[in-house]
Amino acid sequence: MDTPLVSIIIPAKNAESTIRKCLNSILRVNYPSYELIIIDDGSTDDTPKILSEYKDIKTITTSGIGPSKARNIAAKEAKGEFIAFTDADCAVDVNWLNELLSGFKIIPEASACGGRQELPQDASDFEKNVFIFMKKTGFITDYMRKINKNGIIEVNHNPSCNAIYKKSVFLKEGGFLENLWPGEDVELDYRLRKKKYKLVFNPKAIVYHYRPKNINDFSKMTFRYGKAQGFLVRKYGFFRVIHLVPFILLSWVNLNIFGILTYPYMTKIVLFSLVLISLLSLIIRVFIFKKKNIVLFIIFFIRSLASWNIGFIRGITMRKIYFN
Repeated sequence: MDTPLVSIIIPAKNAESTIRKCLNSILRVNYPSYELIIIDDGSTDDTPKILSEYKDIKTITTSGIGPSKARNIAAKEAKGEFIAFTDADCAVDVNWLNELLSGFKIIPEASACGGRQELPQDASDFEKNVFIFMKKTGFITDYMRKINKNGIIEVNHNPSCNAIYKKSVFLKEGGFLENLWPGEDVELDYRLRKKKYKLVFNPKAIVYHYRPKNINDFSKMTFRYGKAQGFLVRKYGFFRVIHLVPFILLSWVNLNIFGILTYPYMTKIVLFSLVLISLLSLIIRVFIFKKKNIVLFIIFFIRSLASWNIGFIRGITMRKIYFN
């Protein structure tokens, strides 16, 4: 009973650059009772060849169905009492499973437990800057949660790159919403919380998550995040702080347009200067980048604001979801 069987589920598609690191880290975990299920979801690179090197893992091959459906298929075949999720671009800490399971030991009524994300030591400088940016903006997204001194705490959401669920609860509630990605973890946890299931977070359960390697991939990532959140607002209404960002931004733009049309010339200049100074000081003060990275941060800020909001509008207006 102290070491229940855990089924670790990992969807992978064209993950040749990270999948070996991911699997090797899992094979080193300090936990005796687990099975590992990989879903190769239509990879066209060397991912299948790399997976063939590992004889003691179960591999399911699918044809590009998306990570949500792939995880659901694996969960139905899982033998474990618990199902743990991470991603093919993550490596896990040696105590990862023990720390995730400790969430249920400390809070027995919990239905799921998540952990924190750190950056791999061999990440590029660009990835490091993306990680810092995401960590500093985590107070809005709840994606990169700050470490709580109280240890294991109750939360509203855990990202699927580092989460474990009681299999009975996961299957009973239908698993992830298929075709939705990213945001499928937000949607599932929202449904669970609505039904009064308890979700907890343990900062000692760590995965090391690789990040976008260039600015275009970063923009694509934030666009996908925005599109998923737009869809969730259309489906459920507003339930996260980040959902208000487009409307706050729109109100700010309208206020400035009104000012340009109605205020005297000098007043317009003063107001614009004050807004610009306030914005820049907020950027520097809140995000505390090193001096050499301030310009890069501003680029991240502008690109993410634009791509996320464009994606958000796209998500709200889409007639059907298809995020793969």
